[in-house]
Amino acid sequence: MVYSQLHLHSLEWLYLLIYFHSTVHCLNARRCAPLLVQQCPACFGGLLHGRPTDEGGDIHVAIDGNFHHHHRCAAGNCPLFYDPTYFIPKNFIDKVHTPIIPDEAVDQCETAYEAADGKKQKAAMDNFDDTGIMALICRHDIPLFFANIDSPGEQQKYSVALLQHLFSLLPPEATVVALYDVGCVLARSLAKYEILPETVTKQLRFATTAMHAYGHEWACQLVYNPQMCLGLGLSDGEGTE
Repeated sequence: MVYSQLHLHSLEWLYLLIYFHSTVHCLNARRCAPLLVQQCPACFGGLLHGRPTDEGGDIHVAIDGNFHHHHRCAAGNCPLFYDPTYFIPKNFIDKVHTPIIPDEAVDQCETAYEAADGKKQKAAMDNFDDTGIMALICRHDIPLFFANIDSPGEQQKYSVALLQHLFSLLPPEATVVALYDVGCVLARSLAKYEILPETVTKQLRFATTAMHAYGHEWACQLVYNPQMCLGLGLSDGEGTE
């Protein structure tokens, strides 16, 4: 009786070891850039990457804009005395081409949110040259990178530039789930147009933020609501708020 129990216990451990070995074998051991590891070791300090995005991916990030941080035109520019490591340069952002998409799939979601309207003016452009800040944070609400918003509305190019910069600091096998108020709209943009290289888009998945998800159509929620997405756990994307 004791022998059979020990034998069964050893078999269970053997099955666990086989499963663990098969899982690890599918992942790749490479490190993220030290800059990311320094900001959040919990998100970027791991060695194994390659978990499929439909299972939750390796890394969860959130994106959102804040239009309460303005820069007055009359203030001018301060002397350049440091390298803005965490702010994406304007020339890098302006290279991102995000066309307007008159599609029908998620148009009702697009019109329901101001964030999807890149032309809607949220700050007086005649007084401010920077009307807000776009932020990229990890799932622990630690800010990673920022982009100055110098357009009337929250255009898609800021989110795309932040994600593109993030992927430049990740191993090529790393997968990312990005939560954004109108993640469905941005996902459609990237699917219809070659805005980002395929090496990035195949490693990237979008979801809406948890609170804003309930303003989307039900068909959209079934795909993009983080509480309905496998593997996202408690990531809600609301840390930027």
